[in-house]
Amino acid sequence: MSEWRVEQVADVDEAALGEVRVLFAEYHEWLGQVVCSARLAEEIASLPGPDASPSGRLWLARSASGEPVGCIGLRRHEDDRAEIKRLYVRPSERGSGLGSALVAHAIEAARAIGYREALITTLPEMMPVAASMYARLGFEETEAFFDHSHVGEDVPMSYLRLAL
Repeated sequence: MSEWRVEQVADVDEAALGEVRVLFAEYHEWLGQVVCSARLAEEIASLPGPDASPSGRLWLARSASGEPVGCIGLRRHEDDRAEIKRLYVRPSERGSGLGSALVAHAIEAARAIGYREALITTLPEMMPVAASMYARLGFEETEAFFDHSHVGEDVPMSYLRLAL
């Protein structure tokens, strides 16, 4: 069983932000042309960006040896709704429960900040394990809450919500 620890990234911790940038870039590369856009590249460059405190958060997971192995972000979507973004777990840690642990950190923080709802988008055909995990955590299908017109029409997107 893999061992890892999850830490919240401080908005001013350039070393940790650099490690999150590397993981986000891997996520971007893995997605490839499916949702490849300048938006994600700009987001990576501007971290912590919308994931900054007080309305957002970033987390970084490290292996027992200290290597970055996963990350997730939380940001304000609107009013009392937050969006959980960029869940990424390196292949070596997939199936270890790390993805669920990262989402749990985001949900807990969203509640603590005062959000009433958490939103997630996912690509169910590319990420079937993540889609199943979100369902197990209580997320339900909802209407589109973001313009993803930059994603190809042939790429199914799921919009999910969780009442907090």
